[in-house]
Amino acid sequence: MAMTTPKSRNLVGPVIQAGEMADAIVEAVQDDNPGKQVLVSSRASYIRIELEGECILRRETIQSKLGRPFQMNEIELNMPSFAGQVETSDDSIRFYYEQSF
Repeated sequence: MAMTTPKSRNLVGPVIQAGEMADAIVEAVQDDNPGKQVLVSSRASYIRIELEGECILRRETIQSKLGRPFQMNEIELNMPSFAGQVETSDDSIRFYYEQSF
């Protein structure tokens, strides 16, 4: 888990309420985005997770980290904010940066 100050404007990812879900999502982000630097900022009540350009989260990975069945809509209940654009499906969520001209 990297704790640094981001220098890029192209950072994307979820902001998750602190707790079991946030811990599982941090681990899942690391597994689902191999080779990418994951920036994690821990605040009192939430965890900000940021990656350069794109962040993928897969349901099966989160489910594995939680050790229980998991539906992607549970993220919305624990995610007060996010950075970037978002694409969702029943099996994944993608945060991404796309520059519009």
